[in-house]
Amino acid sequence: MREKHDAPDLAAERNLVLSSLEHDQLVTAKKHRIGRRRLKGPELLILSALRLYLIFMMAVVGYQVWMAAR
Repeated sequence: MREKHDAPDLAAERNLVLSSLEHDQLVTAKKHRIGRRRLKGPELLILSALRLYLIFMMAVVGYQVWMAAR
Protein backbone atom coordinates (compact mmCIF):
# COMPACT_ATOMS: atom_id res chain seq x y z
CA MET A 1 0.00 0.00 0.00
CA ARG A 2 1.33 3.42 -0.95
CA GLU A 3 1.55 6.14 1.58
CA LYS A 4 0.43 9.73 1.07
CA HIS A 5 3.97 11.08 0.79
CA ASP A 6 4.61 8.88 -2.28
CA ALA A 7 2.31 10.96 -4.51
CA PRO A 8 4.62 14.02 -4.78
CA ASP A 9 7.55 11.67 -5.49
CA LEU A 10 5.60 10.02 -8.31
CA ALA A 11 4.63 13.41 -9.74
CA ALA A 12 8.24 14.61 -9.61
CA GLU A 13 9.43 11.38 -11.25
CA ARG A 14 6.80 11.70 -13.98
CA ASN A 15 7.77 15.32 -14.64
CA LEU A 16 11.44 14.31 -14.84
CA VAL A 17 10.67 11.59 -17.38
CA LEU A 18 8.45 13.87 -19.47
CA SER A 19 11.02 16.67 -19.46
CA SER A 20 13.71 14.31 -20.75
CA LEU A 21 11.71 13.24 -23.80
CA GLU A 22 12.17 14.84 -27.19
CA HIS A 23 9.23 16.76 -28.67
CA ASP A 24 7.92 13.96 -30.91
CA GLN A 25 8.31 11.42 -28.11
CA LEU A 26 6.41 13.71 -25.75
CA VAL A 27 3.57 14.16 -28.25
CA THR A 28 3.33 10.39 -28.72
CA ALA A 29 3.38 9.78 -24.95
CA LYS A 30 0.57 12.28 -24.35
CA LYS A 31 -1.62 11.27 -27.29
CA HIS A 32 -4.71 9.30 -26.30
CA ARG A 33 -7.14 8.09 -28.93
CA ILE A 34 -10.79 8.43 -27.99
CA GLY A 35 -13.29 6.77 -30.29
CA ARG A 36 -16.35 8.48 -31.69
CA ARG A 37 -19.51 8.13 -29.68
CA ARG A 38 -22.74 7.02 -31.30
CA LEU A 39 -25.43 9.57 -30.56
CA LYS A 40 -28.96 8.45 -29.77
CA GLY A 41 -32.32 10.06 -30.57
CA PRO A 42 -32.59 12.77 -27.88
CA GLU A 43 -28.97 13.84 -28.34
CA LEU A 44 -29.41 14.10 -32.11
CA LEU A 45 -32.61 16.08 -31.63
CA ILE A 46 -30.90 18.57 -29.31
CA LEU A 47 -27.95 19.02 -31.67
CA SER A 48 -30.27 19.50 -34.64
CA ALA A 49 -32.28 22.09 -32.71
CA LEU A 50 -29.05 23.93 -31.82
CA ARG A 51 -28.00 23.94 -35.48
CA LEU A 52 -31.36 25.38 -36.52
CA TYR A 53 -31.12 28.02 -33.78
CA LEU A 54 -27.62 28.94 -34.95
CA ILE A 55 -28.78 29.34 -38.56
CA PHE A 56 -31.76 31.43 -37.42
CA MET A 57 -29.58 33.69 -35.26
CA MET A 58 -27.07 34.14 -38.09
CA ALA A 59 -29.95 35.31 -40.29
CA VAL A 60 -31.13 37.72 -37.58
CA VAL A 61 -27.66 39.18 -37.12
CA GLY A 62 -27.18 39.44 -40.89
CA TYR A 63 -30.52 41.27 -41.18
CA GLN A 64 -29.59 43.66 -38.36
CA VAL A 65 -26.23 44.44 -40.00
CA TRP A 66 -27.93 44.98 -43.35
CA MET A 67 -30.54 47.31 -41.79
CA ALA A 68 -27.84 49.27 -39.94
CA ALA A 69 -25.87 49.74 -43.16
CA ARG A 70 -28.90 51.17 -45.01
